[in-house]
Amino acid sequence: MYIAALDIGGTKTIAAVLDEKGTILAEEKFPSVVTGYQTHLGLCAESMRHLMQQMGLAADDFIGLGVALPGIVNNEEGVLIYAPYADWENVPVAEFLRSSLGFTQVQCENDVNACAIGEQRFGIGKNYTDFIWMTVSTGVGGAVVADSKLVRGGYGFAGELGHLKVEYKKPAHCPCGQYGCLEAHGSGTALIRETRKRALDSTAFAKALEETGQNPDGTGCAALARAGNPDALDIMDQIGTYLGRGISYCINILNTQAVVIGGGVAASLDLLLPSIRTSVQQNAFKRMQNIDIIETPLGYEAALLGAVALVLK
Repeated sequence: MYIAALDIGGTKTIAAVLDEKGTILAEEKFPSVVTGYQTHLGLCAESMRHLMQQMGLAADDFIGLGVALPGIVNNEEGVLIYAPYADWENVPVAEFLRSSLGFTQVQCENDVNACAIGEQRFGIGKNYTDFIWMTVSTGVGGAVVADSKLVRGGYGFAGELGHLKVEYKKPAHCPCGQYGCLEAHGSGTALIRETRKRALDSTAFAKALEETGQNPDGTGCAALARAGNPDALDIMDQIGTYLGRGISYCINILNTQAVVIGGGVAASLDLLLPSIRTSVQQNAFKRMQNIDIIETPLGYEAALLGAVALVLK
């Protein structure tokens, strides 16, 4: 049997057909259309139909369809309650795709929750009963697993790690409307902001970027940091310090065994880890500090594999 999966993101969407081991058998990637949900879900259904035709499969050949969604999700009803990137509200995702594609089972979940569920089935999550899945990309998202179960909270919104307050003296504005959030100080967006600011403030740093052909963004900063540039290392230290503060709060509250990090910034985890560890030592209860902080082995496909795990679960 086969599993259909959709990873719907703010900028890109992946449609794929996989087997029960999480092996991708066919996939298509295309830009997410945020102007109207009917348009984009229509594209998702069209892409999935194309993959099914390509493989000679019908809806009856599938266990079901799993969908990872960016935003607040009612997983029981398959409704996207709110997606801030597109200002979508109360979108009947499961109903739309079920009627369009004919799948009996359609499971929907917040993308980071899906990542955590996927980590349990296909990644290193199987090694822990208690862990946090943290995505560090444009923003910062999180999911909490305790006693091998996803923690949803009283209203289903648990795991909003990006909105822990980590800076009070000079708090940056966060897209949520508040100031000083981890998302505003420890995300990929924050890394780009600080890199560009440093390039304006430091002639030497701007020159180093130019001479090495690097752009003033997260990738450029990471490249210079690996080469030992002091400004780049300082920026990475700042980002890691904020991430460590957020992680330490989670450690103190949850006594978690591990933090699994995904998202684009995870590729620079080796540069961030020293300051993350220092910040954890400064802020977390001593007997709970020695946890694993590791990059997910699922990589770019973490949410897609999470969508598969939703169906198999």
